[in-house]
Amino acid sequence: MSKRLLLITALALSGCQSGADHQAQIDAMLDGRLSQYNGRPISEFMSATGMTPQDAYPVSDGRVFVFRTAPVYMTLPATNVTPAIMGTAQCQLLVRTTNEIRASGADAWIISGTERSGACNNLPL
Repeated sequence: MSKRLLLITALALSGCQSGADHQAQIDAMLDGRLSQYNGRPISEFMSATGMTPQDAYPVSDGRVFVFRTAPVYMTLPATNVTPAIMGTAQCQLLVRTTNEIRASGADAWIISGTERSGACNNLPL
């Protein structure tokens, strides 16, 4: 009986770890796809993804463009003791750019890096 319990425990733990491994693979894939845009103009990123920035703000070496995806709605069903709970999650993607030629168009802002938070698994990359 002890071996069976050990096997069940091992299978349960491997299931949890494979979920974390799966998310790590998705994150690595997204990092790779996003890094392909480093050194390219923000206009190329916008054209390829169909995303447009919702905001931008200046930083010491350029500008950060803020992209957000549409919210994802999640619902946890009701139980005998709790009501149904609905929540939303949204991806926020920060794209850091520099402008070496001091022009004002989207072609002048060159991507130097990205940072993301939230529900970003479905970015259109």
